[in-house]
Amino acid sequence: MGERWAEYDGLRGRVPSWHPVGVVVRADGPVVRRHYGTHGTVEHAPLKPGTDIAGLVRHQQEGFAERGEPVEWKVYGHDAPDLSRALTAAGFTPGWERSVLIAEELPGEPDVLVEPRNDIRSLYAVREQAERAWGIAVGSPGPHAVPYAEMIADGASEDGDVYIDVLLQHREVTAVGWVYADLTRPFKVVGGLSSDDAEFVQGCTAHWRTQSSRPLLAEAGGLLRERLLKAGFMEAATVRSYHWRPTGTPEITRPAQFLDWLHDDGPLRDRFQTEFDFKPSTTSLPAISAPVPSAVWHLHAHHRPVPDLPEQIDAIVQRGLLTATKPGEFVYWLDWQHDGYRYDPRRTDLPGRPPRPGKGTYPNGDYYLHLTDDLRLGTFGHPWEQTLTVWGPPLLAAVEAELTELLGEPVRRRG
Repeated sequence: MGERWAEYDGLRGRVPSWHPVGVVVRADGPVVRRHYGTHGTVEHAPLKPGTDIAGLVRHQQEGFAERGEPVEWKVYGHDAPDLSRALTAAGFTPGWERSVLIAEELPGEPDVLVEPRNDIRSLYAVREQAERAWGIAVGSPGPHAVPYAEMIADGASEDGDVYIDVLLQHREVTAVGWVYADLTRPFKVVGGLSSDDAEFVQGCTAHWRTQSSRPLLAEAGGLLRERLLKAGFMEAATVRSYHWRPTGTPEITRPAQFLDWLHDDGPLRDRFQTEFDFKPSTTSLPAISAPVPSAVWHLHAHHRPVPDLPEQIDAIVQRGLLTATKPGEFVYWLDWQHDGYRYDPRRTDLPGRPPRPGKGTYPNGDYYLHLTDDLRLGTFGHPWEQTLTVWGPPLLAAVEAELTELLGEPVRRRG
């Protein structure tokens, strides 16, 4: 277990090759800051002797103060004692204290899906319970290593998995456990368990250890710590949080985030499919019943070479969305059969802000959509008809002249 912890400890503070949508990562000497818009975190390996710890702390405070983000700084039991003193002197408040626990993977084929016992199920097997599971997980007492809502917003990279298990009683979810891949280290992290029931903890962690090709890492205190130790975890270290909040009001939502198909993506697609009578097909055209007012442009009717056509179309649409949406309103970007995202056009693609997620407006091999949650305005790119539909009075007014100049007159119009 000492080797496992040394491996984990040595990788603290590495800049990840992948990080969640909407998160800005900044390397600052030995420290890595993550800016979520709503809050921030600090991570680093054990600081070298001679480090100006007080100066390092002040510099991180300046970085978070510029964004108005509250910050959490984790201090491990073997970190330099001067670090805790410097944080306290700078105005940080000590928070929770937990044990860091590690459990090796269990023998088995990680590529073979192993179902947990009868009353514990993957949430994806009972997806009609997703909203109930959300309420239980988000409302469960923490602090969790990674809150459920944060994990869902992070999504998963192509290299990582997210497992969500639920306890069913009388066919209803009564407890939730979640784990995700830590892409900076060869571990999977237990984000949280809404219940410290011994059988639930044992069942979930055994399932995760059998499915995973990586050891599990958890942070826990109190009764949950005892349950995890009995379930086969070993204590590797201790960790304590320190918290600081700059003056001002932090943002209440991330500037951009992943859409989970259970909680966000699926319901939005279903509403669009119903209200627009969407019929995906390579031959049946058009694919949607466009609302009134709307206009449809053919993407290549101009029969002339246009340098950077996808980029030009996207720039026009983005300017239009800035004009047509309300301050603080999200735009949803959907790629049919693939991951979707939501973003605030006023808080993305700016200096110090995260890039706008998604692949743009031009339909490159699949249907691409920009739309508001209430579906009152948006764009629909059809890859086989090679058309772009724009609807909603304010968006249409904002983009019509520029799109017509670039692509020619609309081929269809309603209203």
